[in-house]
Amino acid sequence: MHPLLIFAIIVVCVALAANIVSNISSRRKRLEMLKHSFGKPPEDDEYIQFKSIGRYAQFMQTHSTTKQIVDTTTWNDLEMDKVFNRINSCQTSIGEEYLFHNLQQLPLNDKALKSREELIKFFENNPETRLKIQFLLARRVGKENYNGLTSLMFAPSINMLKHRHIYTVLAFVPLLFIALMPINLPIGVIGLVGAFVINMFVHYGTKSRIATLIPSIKYLTGVLYCCKSLAKIKEMQGLPIMTEIHALHKKLKSLQRKVPRAASTASGDLADSLFEYVNIMFLSDIRNYNKFVGTVKARSEAFHALYRAIGELDISICILSFRLSLPVYSLPEFISDGVGELTDGHKAPIDHKIPIVFEDIFHPLITDPVTNTGIIQNDCLLTGSNASGKSTFIKALAINGILAQTINTAAAKAFRARFSLILTSMVVRDDLSAGDSYFIVEIKSLKRVLDMVENFPCTCYIDEILRGTNTIERIAASASVLSHLHMQNALCIAASHDIELTKILDGKFDNFHFREHVTEDGIVFDYKLNHGPSTTRNAIKLLRVMGFSEEIVGDAERLCEGY
Repeated sequence: MHPLLIFAIIVVCVALAANIVSNISSRRKRLEMLKHSFGKPPEDDEYIQFKSIGRYAQFMQTHSTTKQIVDTTTWNDLEMDKVFNRINSCQTSIGEEYLFHNLQQLPLNDKALKSREELIKFFENNPETRLKIQFLLARRVGKENYNGLTSLMFAPSINMLKHRHIYTVLAFVPLLFIALMPINLPIGVIGLVGAFVINMFVHYGTKSRIATLIPSIKYLTGVLYCCKSLAKIKEMQGLPIMTEIHALHKKLKSLQRKVPRAASTASGDLADSLFEYVNIMFLSDIRNYNKFVGTVKARSEAFHALYRAIGELDISICILSFRLSLPVYSLPEFISDGVGELTDGHKAPIDHKIPIVFEDIFHPLITDPVTNTGIIQNDCLLTGSNASGKSTFIKALAINGILAQTINTAAAKAFRARFSLILTSMVVRDDLSAGDSYFIVEIKSLKRVLDMVENFPCTCYIDEILRGTNTIERIAASASVLSHLHMQNALCIAASHDIELTKILDGKFDNFHFREHVTEDGIVFDYKLNHGPSTTRNAIKLLRVMGFSEEIVGDAERLCEGY
């Protein structure tokens, strides 16, 4: 054998061996990363594309009549983008999009939650299979912002190339001239060259349109191959979701054979170049593209079902990891029959407020949280000074109300409530684009709450109600709004500095408060929930602690004596 040939064989073998070693090393690193990160808080992603992740939720809201969603105001008040980041350890863009959508949907029943809980339990009891699924999802599907799957599912027609029959005619013309060559070679050759030139212009002119959609097709191809691989996992056979994936694989496997060549990776060799000329001659990519999108359109329901199935697998593992990353968690209990248990052990009739019962509840975004335990069995007012813990507490209640109903998880040792729409009116800002002042924005926020409680069972969280106006009108209007909410099918938790409200609403609203201790060394907060209204006034004392002059403090104390 010639030495150069031997050398070439050695080079090829070394290259193949290096590629195999690299793949094995990459696989091992990915598996170690998945093992190490599971059950730990995800790393912060400052560049996460919420506009991309929210596409599926937007399409679902557009194509659905349901109103039981976490609206934009509530989502922003509770900083749910940050809560999403704290939960999100999904391995695919589908999982992220599906999780984002699920966190906004309040089902008002536990059917879907029970079904997902079975899957989560399976992954908890089978860590090796869970790791295999994570690896498969990451390798076959992965993450791709603006992947275009939602538009393929919900509006495939907009991705179709127009006048597709013209492409078929143009692809048939070269065959005519090839058939003419045995009869008249010069005319056949000239005609073939002319047809090639025309089709080349058509090919490159249309390719720019296809190029913007090729990433969507590539991502969909990964999803289809993932479906094929998932169907082979024996450890999960018998689970309802795997039965569905098997059925979907049979329906969609023909799509793999119709993937346009433009969506595959070219090798760059001579054969590939020759095939490219043939592709241009007969407009293969363009015609295959239309066939592919047409097949997706015809099987959009099956495609959407596969999207949901992969999303369920991904977020079930994600939810389990989130639970294990918390200091403590619990599966919530739901009161769905309109009857709640009161503190004395008796049952409350349906016309009573349905209570929220919580033990060691905390805000999931706080690293070292202070927990609270209690029962809120009636509308209530929270009073206390700034920074004492009122806002954090009601946000913890509201966020856990959402997490309980969407991912069946509570950041608490125990949590029990009814299914309800979660509404907030908290972080109000001037809306300069709409020309609205702080107070106008605030009353619009409250009006939306009043409108919704007339249609759905609601739990409302209001922080510093009507703070944007003068004291006399604020107290009068606040008392009126809260009294109206008390008469609705809603549980209202409101935080306020206005102690006067505790007297005006006596008999309608229960009272809780947070307190602080002012010492010579500073302010001490325990962030603990206490029964009854706040009885301390420490604002002027805080002036002294913060270093204000004795003249200012003394004047303030004298002016305060008359109130």
